[in-house]
Amino acid sequence: MILVISHQQDPHAERVIRHLEAQGQPVLLLNLSELPDRATLSIEYDRRGRPRIDYARADGRTYGLHDVTAVWWRRPQAPDLSSVTDPNVSLFTANEWNEAINGLWQLLDVPWMNSPTLDDAASRKARQLRVAAEVGLKVPRTLITSDPGRARRFADEAGPGGLIYKTFSCTHEVWRETRRLQAADLAHLDAVRVAPVIFQEFIPAESDLRITAVGGTLYPAAIRSVAGNGLVDFRMTVGDAQLSSEVLPKAISDGLLALLERLGLVYGAIDMRRTPDGEYYFFEVNTAGEFLFIEDRTGQPIAEAIANWLSQGVTGTRRTRRTRSTHEGITGRT
Repeated sequence: MILVISHQQDPHAERVIRHLEAQGQPVLLLNLSELPDRATLSIEYDRRGRPRIDYARADGRTYGLHDVTAVWWRRPQAPDLSSVTDPNVSLFTANEWNEAINGLWQLLDVPWMNSPTLDDAASRKARQLRVAAEVGLKVPRTLITSDPGRARRFADEAGPGGLIYKTFSCTHEVWRETRRLQAADLAHLDAVRVAPVIFQEFIPAESDLRITAVGGTLYPAAIRSVAGNGLVDFRMTVGDAQLSSEVLPKAISDGLLALLERLGLVYGAIDMRRTPDGEYYFFEVNTAGEFLFIEDRTGQPIAEAIANWLSQGVTGTRRTRRTRSTHEGITGRT
């Protein structure tokens, strides 16, 4: 059985599951927010120390997670503890669930896309920039700070319009696009004391690049916005942008594959920018980034590639580190 850890409203999980079901693979979409009221989790050891792991839903269906052959760490949810109203009890309960669930992951000794431990470490933007530079990729000059004075000096050195600023993460409830630092923003730099902000030099765009990596194969796509080289955040105009499959220089492909290897990632959605002068700059890698907007508009079979990778653990196909990309003439199919 293949385990997809996400939720029922995730269209990316839905599409990959359709591919898996078409292959005849048994698959379970595991939504951890079903715990504790709509599902239970049990780990039972025999006297030889062998665990049996049962996930039982309120409708009576039980799934033996000890039979899992591969796991996709897609959009993990947290147990729904809204029924626990006492703050101290809620904190205690959350910690207990955290211990049990993280222990469960350690028992699933199967291929992961991506391993939760490696995924967590790889998602740190500060580390990503250092590793990207170490493998030979260009990165923008960057300041991560909660010091207003450092932020002002950095802005002065960059000059008017020379910086963008962005958050480490965002949610549907609190979402903020990447913005160009304007003169009016300088009066509010004291606010960085509340939470650190990422400031980067503004890199002009000939095109943005979203490069989706699946099991060592790269699926590069170019995003050319109507905003031209003044574009700050392609997400704001992606509906009107021109998207196309892309061919990367070998040095860039090799650098990205080395980055993924260093970070321990099987899957990653990489954001880069190509300047009008043909220079490539690495921005970040999203360890569970979206790919359907790329697949639907370029035809790159990313969901199928994910399903194929997960199926390899069932079929017994030998897994090897794959280093194919479009610079070798691969169009994206694994």
